[in-house]
Amino acid sequence: MAEEKKTFVVKKRDVSEIIRLRDPEALEIFLNDPIPVISQAIIEFMSHGAVALTGRGVRIVQGALKGELFQQVAKEVKDLQEKGKIDKNFEQRKYGFQSWVELLTVIDEDTPDEDRFEAMKAMFYSANRINATDGDQILGYQLFQIAKRLSSNELLVLKATSEMSRKGPMRPGSGFRDWAMDVAQQLGHNLVSLIEHAERALVDNQLLSERTLPDRSGIQLQDKWRLTDLGIRFCENIERYRIDTKAG
Repeated sequence: MAEEKKTFVVKKRDVSEIIRLRDPEALEIFLNDPIPVISQAIIEFMSHGAVALTGRGVRIVQGALKGELFQQVAKEVKDLQEKGKIDKNFEQRKYGFQSWVELLTVIDEDTPDEDRFEAMKAMFYSANRINATDGDQILGYQLFQIAKRLSSNELLVLKATSEMSRKGPMRPGSGFRDWAMDVAQQLGHNLVSLIEHAERALVDNQLLSERTLPDRSGIQLQDKWRLTDLGIRFCENIERYRIDTKAG
């Protein structure tokens, strides 16, 4: 009697399903093997044939970039789990799965630049650290929402402001233009107008304090270079993320 052969049918997991479902198994599949995301994205765009190679040609590049970003975030989360920095069941936390879905959705829909991507990953990490309190999780998730809204220029201005604050207080009598010139010099482009372009969003998101005086030429010198408590925590989260992802 011939030996009975067993046939197994393996269901192909759709990338959107992995992002969408609150399913630990789907999450584990993604973290262990994100490479297929790259292949699926490129195949999808190339399936459009000649159209993809003309009017939509750029979408092939975008698809590859998305795949690279998916792979990067999966590797980092996996590494942080192995270091004991992120709980292996973080998706069960109140903001864990929500922040995870939103991070992957931003990659899929916006393909963020390096500075914005780093800021979002840092806030995701702060909300999902293994020893994060309920308050840390709430704050991390809210800062994640802010990071999603900021541009690369705004994040660079915030970073430069934080770097200047560590060097010491501002000079007595300094006003807005002095602050903007110092930050522009710190960034190396020396364009005050570019600093002013970013400042409004940083103030609106309460990462920098408002200007003072009727003509808006003054600033509050008691601040750490205008950084609010929220702005300080935002920058600290990025610094902690950098340290913990590089450690070990």
